[in-house]
Amino acid sequence: MADKKSVLKIIAAASGIGAPDQRCALGPEAVMAALGRQGEVVVPPLSGGRQALQSFVATLATVTAALLETEQRIAILSGDHSCAIGSWRGVSRAVDGSLGLIWLDAHMDAHTPESSPSGYWHGMPVAALLGQGALGNGGAVIRPENLCLLGVRSYEAPEAELLQRLGVRVISMDEVNRLGLAAAMAEALTIARAGTVGYGLSIDLDGLDPADAPGVGSPVVGGIRVAELLPVLADLVLDAQFRALEVAEFNPINDVEQQTLQLVLQMLDLISGAAYESNH
Repeated sequence: MADKKSVLKIIAAASGIGAPDQRCALGPEAVMAALGRQGEVVVPPLSGGRQALQSFVATLATVTAALLETEQRIAILSGDHSCAIGSWRGVSRAVDGSLGLIWLDAHMDAHTPESSPSGYWHGMPVAALLGQGALGNGGAVIRPENLCLLGVRSYEAPEAELLQRLGVRVISMDEVNRLGLAAAMAEALTIARAGTVGYGLSIDLDGLDPADAPGVGSPVVGGIRVAELLPVLADLVLDAQFRALEVAEFNPINDVEQQTLQLVLQMLDLISGAAYESNH
């Protein structure tokens, strides 16, 4: 891997059209400005229906695949979590084999356009990546047996029924509290790595406790604490099979004293450090 560059490459996917509070579209730019970097910017749609979203995620998939084909590991800064439909489709193209995914989120994000009570796309990416519903008409990106949801504590019945039917492991926040995050992540890793050539971690910042990450659009009390997450993440990124980190739903307008921004920067620093160590 000596030919790999040590500077972590970052994609900024600043779309908020899938969320009720579209100010999460400002998150990627805020992070890149704090880093003093440009990154690979995917220009988002400012408005529009499903066709606009599908065009955007198709472009994001192309950019993500192209970048990961030249890098051991990348990071994706997403606006709302519907961006994940494109980012992980792109990762799956680049890894040349089955992809595993750990989805850290307060929500299941497993609605389809047909089941969603709100109609907001940021509640649908998991179903889409599993090839379900109208947004999943491009086919499954992740096999159910290689997907693990972590930290879930807010969902509707149709989402739970879909994931149960498909056999997706959901580690609820209650289970995380009982097991401890390290043990819960160990199980998630076993799932994501089983028979795959690489895996990624998609973090919706509302999966964390609002006391640690207030800068989100849909906070849910009782989430994962940063003091537990960062050591686990530090271990995770040392794994050569770990290919991409996505951080979604950062809303800088709702942040308190840049607390959430600094957390995102810490996450990226961990990934960058691991990338550097793996190249030297």
